Amino acid sequence: MNSTISEFCKLKLEIRDFLNQTSNYIEINEQQIKDMVNQSHYTVNHEGDSYDFYGMEKESYWFPITLRNSVFVTLYGFFEHILIKICNTLYTMRGISMSVESFFNNKQNTGSTIVKASNYILNVATTYFPDQLPEWTHMKNCAVLRNSIVHNFAKNNDRVKLLLPMSGITTEIKDITNEVLDFDYMGEAHGVSQLNFENSFFLLSSFSKEFLNSFATLMNKFFLVNASLLDGKHDEKLASFNFTV
Repeated sequence: MNSTISEFCKLKLEIRDFLNQTSNYIEINEQQIKDMVNQSHYTVNHEGDSYDFYGMEKESYWFPITLRNSVFVTLYGFFEHILIKICNTLYTMRGISMSVESFFNNKQNTGSTIVKASNYILNVATTYFPDQLPEWTHMKNCAVLRNSIVHNFAKNNDRVKLLLPMSGITTEIKDITNEVLDFDYMGEAHGVSQLNFENSFFLLSSFSKEFLNSFATLMNKFFLVNASLLDGKHDEKLASFNFTV
């Protein structure tokens, strides 16, 4: 069996395992977030009046936001890793004269890492890439969100504002509270000013799952059209399965 073809089969297995394991991880952690925050919510009765207290004022907001941002940055990083790995495998398999590194470092090639990778696959390796799918537009938009989270503490800057409204994104801290507590929280959002959340955006629980679905759709299309990359009698089962989340 051709060793290069085998590399694409290994890549497909790597993607499948990552999607399955990460999807399960997200579901478990979302439930743990809700459990933790709900345990910190309590009511105090005093002189006949009921006062609704929200314990762990900063942490109750901070923990869900931080964890979701961290998960998303990890997901996005893996997507970058896969696209670069596709580029490098095609470079080796086809004996392309221009290396991936040289192409990426060329000042004429602008855009995010995933855009550069897609351009290398399409224009240098002359291989199909599903850049016309709406899921690809979603991923490019996610690059803007990722950069804001990593470099600007998830600030709602001009580039982010151009994307809004966007599914799975909110600019209201109360949306996170309502979602995590499973009810409409009517009081003030404690801790917001201390954490400097003004002009920020937040990821809702659905966001990471949408990212994984877009990832799976793009990779299914890539391997379907480029089925020859997985050709081989020993690879029939690996070539036939589709990614699901």
